Amino acid sequence: MYSLSERQRSNSLSSTTALSHQLSLSALPDELARRLDLVDQVRVSELVEGLQLVQAGFFTEVRHDAQGDDEDRSTQSQGIVSKWRQKERLKTTAVALVLCLNIGVDPPDVIKISPCARLECWVDPLSMQPPKALDTIGKNLQAQYERWQPRAKYKMHLDPTMDDVKKLAISSRRAAKNERVLFHYNGHGVPRPTVNGEIWVFNKSYTQYIPMSIYDLQAWLGAPCIFVFDCSAAGLIVNSFKAFAEQKPQESENGGPPRNGGVPYTGPPFPPSQHDGLSDCILLAACGANELLPQSPHVPADVFTACLTTPIKVALRWFCSRSLMRQEGLTKELIDRIPGKQTDRKTPLGELNWIFTAITDTIAWNMLPRSLFQRLFRQDLLVASLFRNFLLAERIMRASACSPVSYPRLPPTHHHPMWQAWDMAAEMCLLQLPDLLENEDLEFQPSPFFSEQLTAFELWLEHGSSDKKPPEQLPIVLQVLLSQVHRLRALVLLGRFLDMGRWAVDLALSVGIFPYVLKLLQTTALDLRQTLVFIWTKILALDRSCQVDLVKDSGQQYFIQYLDSSDSTSSTDSRAQAAFVLAVICDGHPRGQSLAAGAGLLGVCLTHLRHSLASLTAGEAGPLLLIKWLCLCLGKLCQDMPEVTAMALRERVPEQLAGLLTASHPELRAAAVFTLGTLVQVVDSEGGGLPGVSEQDRLAAERAIACQLLPVTYDGSPLVRAELAAALARFAAGHAVLFKDAVHEQQRHAALILRGGSAGSGPEAASGSAPGNTGPRSAPSAGGPSSMPTLERTSSSLDEVSKPAGNGDAGGHVSSPGVQATAAGAFSPLLSVSIGDSTDTLHSPLDSGSYASADAARVGGGLYKHLLQAACTLATDPAPKVARIGKAALRVADVELVPVCAAVGQLAPANSASVPSRMHSMVSTSSFLGLAAMSRASSQALPPGTPPSGPSPHPNISKWRPMSWRASSRSLASSASIPSSPSSSSLPALPPDALMRKPFVLRMVNGHMGRAPSIDVLPSSSGRTPAMSPGNSMHSSSSGPNAAGPSHHEEHLAGSSSFLGLRQSSPTNLPASPVYQDSCQHFSWPLLEPQASLWRAEGKNQGWLGGSIPPDPTKMASRIREKQSSMQRCAQLGPGARLKDNVHTMDSEAGSTLAVLLHPFRPLLTSVDGLGAVRVHNYRHSTVINRFHVLGEAGGERGKAVRQAASVTFLHQLNEVQDGLLLAGTADGAVRVWRNYALKGEQRLATAWQAVPVAQVHSYSQLYPQQAVFALDEPSGRLYAAGGAAASTVHTWDMSQERCTRQIYVSGTDDKSSSRTEVTVQHLAVARQEPLMLAGCSNGCLQLYDLRQSQRAAASVQPHKTPMLDMVLEPGGLQNQLVTGTSSGELQFVDFRMVDSNGEMGVWKTVEAHTKGAMTAMAAHPYSPLLATATATQVVKLWSPRGEMQGVIRATAPFLAQRVGPVNCLAFHPYRLLLASGGGDSVIALYPIVSASSEHSTTTAASPNVNADSASPTLPSDTDSPRPNSAS
Repeated sequence: MYSLSERQRSNSLSSTTALSHQLSLSALPDELARRLDLVDQVRVSELVEGLQLVQAGFFTEVRHDAQGDDEDRSTQSQGIVSKWRQKERLKTTAVALVLCLNIGVDPPDVIKISPCARLECWVDPLSMQPPKALDTIGKNLQAQYERWQPRAKYKMHLDPTMDDVKKLAISSRRAAKNERVLFHYNGHGVPRPTVNGEIWVFNKSYTQYIPMSIYDLQAWLGAPCIFVFDCSAAGLIVNSFKAFAEQKPQESENGGPPRNGGVPYTGPPFPPSQHDGLSDCILLAACGANELLPQSPHVPADVFTACLTTPIKVALRWFCSRSLMRQEGLTKELIDRIPGKQTDRKTPLGELNWIFTAITDTIAWNMLPRSLFQRLFRQDLLVASLFRNFLLAERIMRASACSPVSYPRLPPTHHHPMWQAWDMAAEMCLLQLPDLLENEDLEFQPSPFFSEQLTAFELWLEHGSSDKKPPEQLPIVLQVLLSQVHRLRALVLLGRFLDMGRWAVDLALSVGIFPYVLKLLQTTALDLRQTLVFIWTKILALDRSCQVDLVKDSGQQYFIQYLDSSDSTSSTDSRAQAAFVLAVICDGHPRGQSLAAGAGLLGVCLTHLRHSLASLTAGEAGPLLLIKWLCLCLGKLCQDMPEVTAMALRERVPEQLAGLLTASHPELRAAAVFTLGTLVQVVDSEGGGLPGVSEQDRLAAERAIACQLLPVTYDGSPLVRAELAAALARFAAGHAVLFKDAVHEQQRHAALILRGGSAGSGPEAASGSAPGNTGPRSAPSAGGPSSMPTLERTSSSLDEVSKPAGNGDAGGHVSSPGVQATAAGAFSPLLSVSIGDSTDTLHSPLDSGSYASADAARVGGGLYKHLLQAACTLATDPAPKVARIGKAALRVADVELVPVCAAVGQLAPANSASVPSRMHSMVSTSSFLGLAAMSRASSQALPPGTPPSGPSPHPNISKWRPMSWRASSRSLASSASIPSSPSSSSLPALPPDALMRKPFVLRMVNGHMGRAPSIDVLPSSSGRTPAMSPGNSMHSSSSGPNAAGPSHHEEHLAGSSSFLGLRQSSPTNLPASPVYQDSCQHFSWPLLEPQASLWRAEGKNQGWLGGSIPPDPTKMASRIREKQSSMQRCAQLGPGARLKDNVHTMDSEAGSTLAVLLHPFRPLLTSVDGLGAVRVHNYRHSTVINRFHVLGEAGGERGKAVRQAASVTFLHQLNEVQDGLLLAGTADGAVRVWRNYALKGEQRLATAWQAVPVAQVHSYSQLYPQQAVFALDEPSGRLYAAGGAAASTVHTWDMSQERCTRQIYVSGTDDKSSSRTEVTVQHLAVARQEPLMLAGCSNGCLQLYDLRQSQRAAASVQPHKTPMLDMVLEPGGLQNQLVTGTSSGELQFVDFRMVDSNGEMGVWKTVEAHTKGAMTAMAAHPYSPLLATATATQVVKLWSPRGEMQGVIRATAPFLAQRVGPVNCLAFHPYRLLLASGGGDSVIALYPIVSASSEHSTTTAASPNVNADSASPTLPSDTDSPRPNSAS
């Protein structure tokens, strides 16, 4: 079963094995049902226990891989390229029979014994006149061949001349055209072949033997051809044939004789290289070059031909001659009287032929290379039959010291053990023969051969794997599918085999499963349906080209009927598999789409979707896999099919799918986005739109879909956002004119901003509010009132979300964050979600009527501007996978992103009379870019107090000039003055580009809108503009920064909508759907337990399968015990705890450190510098074991210039009892989660999303946005974030659902006050033991929220008169306690229980922690009563939660081995008494903590051990040490 979430596995384990149990139906015997039970109950219980341990993990599933190298990883994980399908299938359409017997005259070089073999085609030549005997033999030979190929054209020459053979060969080739010709030569009446490559025929008077060269025969017959030579020394012919075939290419180059001997050919021309050469010729020779044919009277004279054409008769006769049964009255005459037909498998003769076919196929399958088996046994039915019988000829003739020869050469097969199975089956049949002949009413007892072979195959399934030898019974299983008696059991076992992986499916297809299972779709047996659906799921997951064969045989009917059936035994997983098969049938196959739509697939999918959504809305678990594949099937059915899309719109499919956009599972949301995107038409049909739908209605419906999709821009799942980017590409292609009008308008707006123009002249300048304002903003019309979008809503949730009413009650529904529809109808790109209860109520975030008209949706706040903005947001997504598809979506619109350099001073003055038309070719600053990718400061660090060199051409141009973090941090460290203005922030200064986007422009890649303006573009290492590539690089075009302006003609075209609406690229250039590709990949993995769990664990351990490595239950149990004992030791810390004198310092190899994090169970410390470089240290050995940039590939590598900087403000380790994930939040509001971060070079980005709305800058006069702040409540799986453009709103992210589920608006005053103050949230904290959240505002007020109740603040307090530096909630695990601090060194201790009647919390203690130097950091131990503070003057103090100082270490301490720099950050070890600090230099310090009362015991149990010979402590070893390859 497919588990969509690790959290649901334990609840759905019964469904996991539902398929395996249902395959063992009651029709099977109890013994069979027992053997087919796939799940060991003991192992199931162990699996359940293990999965329960995993439930607390986040971002561990396969889809959590946002690295962006999906193509490479999918190829690596696939590990196999199926080659089962032959490039071409050949048929033998012409047969030429040549018999040189000369009955009555023996050849001169043959001495016959007496008695000797005489039978030719089972006719004694001496029993009748020679002419009649010759004619009878010829007719019998033709009849024997017709048994294997009845539709071929047969031509025969008996005792021919050379001219007869030549005419026969040429006429056969003419009849066969490009197909294969069979040439059979019987030379029993002529001399042996010569060493020169000649065979013998007769002259016209039959007085001489005439030699005929094989070379000529090759030329006459051409290729492809199969030769059968039944004569003595036939191996000489094979040798000569190969020699001549190798000479032909040389002669052709030298102008040698043409093909077919120069005989004119009037048919279709032969391909020059397709069927020429030895590779297209097959030879079967009766014996070796130095051997004679057997002359034993027990075999026919043409025993080789008899084996090839009548194998059962020869095999039984030969067996009888060697068996003891001949003494019991079994004679050749009785063998010839075996009842039945070879085509009737219920008769003795038919069953023997069936078993013989299975055995010879099995021998060939196990002995031959796969490619040779495919060519000889699966390409041509006649060739396959001849080679099966050739294996028998080798066995029989080797017993007579004769070795048949073939080309291609086969390995010896006469000794294969399967021949013993044939002897046993033949003996059991022959034992019944006398009784059957005497009593015709006696029933024949079938052989147990197939049942026994199925049992052997079942035993292999119990112990086999891809590393072991493939099952030799696989060809037999395919033969069993022809029998109704064993068919169900064979299908069940075959399904289990296919479930072992792609390699198993490829093996089954190579052996020939495809035609068997294709034919079974014509059956109506109900007990086979579920198994057949499962088998076809596995086949199509490997090779989706089989859709053509399914459509050709009307196979879609079978799966539609199964999906629509009311059979209660059909599981939802099985129906999901049927939906997958139908989706593959429709994938890029117009005929398949048409036939499926004609069969009613649309109605079937909608019916099941309604029922499934009803159960999902009711709060049930719901068939998640079925819902997802119903959506994907709908999308593939409608994709690029106007007729089907029109039907879907009439059925109101968008309205039915809108609710899924807020589903709790990311894959359901992604599937809904995919289906909605496919309803957008890319290429108009010949009729000019959708059949039966007016163009106006079509555009209106598609704009309604756009309104539904825009809120998904800020979804928490990269899979959903990547699917949205693919959908936006379809909008860009289908709405080219309006989309490019939006590009043109953004270019004008960008030109005004970059030149310092008025913000009011652009479409984004609605009001003069700060970027953090979440209130509604109106956009000016473009062309009068008629241009304003008109919105008709049934719900006002999106309007209410922007109103600062109460304390932020924003509505009554839950939706994904994205855009906000203002009262004026414009779409403001805010992270707007409605707020409701905790249940996952499904609804449409925007009503279907919420779209603008065609005119109103043009420039000036219209819909297409926001579609363009969403595409640019996704093109700069923190997840490389999303960014790659977002850039591809922009490419569809013929635009690309190019970053703008900070040197904006080259622009014209702001008071310029007009904007040059060159600015029309560039677009947008950060005002419309979405997710934060920060650019590195291009200017060098300035000393403190040094003003920028040179005047600024614009009074606010400094706001575009990035700062150096190192300079700002040193300036802060050297400053002792405390800001007194309440409005000024006391947070550490950050680079401005860390809080918002570096400006970008959109450049037309095809030069439609002129050349780029004279604006500096960030050059690449080679001096060129970066070219587009997967990841974070940008597009490039031929237009450079210094290019001349456009001509007057180009300037005119730049403003023309008709020019902008040029024909778009073909749909083949659209980015592929990621959710469809990933979902299809799932079915190629094992689905049945316990094999599925074992396979996934192996795949994740080896790295070729995404997701986190499954945890070791033993290690997890050990860590849990260690965690509990450490928590108890920390909580029992006695009074008088102090910092030990021997401080351990490390060199971080960085200029400064912004954040540190200690691993809970391993001696690892993670640090992040001012540029966003992450380093993982082994503090026991003071080594760096891994380093990478928090932005991933965008941040550069070691030794290379880092183009983008990132200020990390939040670090946390998720899934700590497992291998752990590193969650990093940056100042711009992006959150990235890294997997394997402690393994050198193996880190991978698990997921990334924007937790707060991105910064908006509309003019130079606006302030920079507030840096993002985060708080994590891991037990509940919620991340709280605030900052960015909505700094007064706290966004609640559910990490299991990967979406924003709630927003809390934070007001500067309480509800009782009549006035309201717009504030920004600068601090966040969440209680671990109570559902409480604390928000620290920019005005110094603290708001306490009870998360169980409404959005209103439960209490508030303003402890300080100066801005707050930081706060610590529940220090040491003490409930209802809060400690706040300011840069001046003041600590306030607050108790939540001390609340007066006005809702004000009381401050019960104030401590002046530091009087000299500014306090820069504070932290509290989560379980031990410890609080630490630090200053920029290198002083670290330890406090109790009651405000009592426990210890202090100063920079002037004589025991410091290395001087500690200004402290920027502090972090306690979560379960040990250890404190880490990082500062403005490269030194990271570790401070051991001991209790004065029990220093010795505490040191031994919980703190680093002291080495008496060194000033630095020897830090403790860890039982859970890093992997060996992690060491530096």
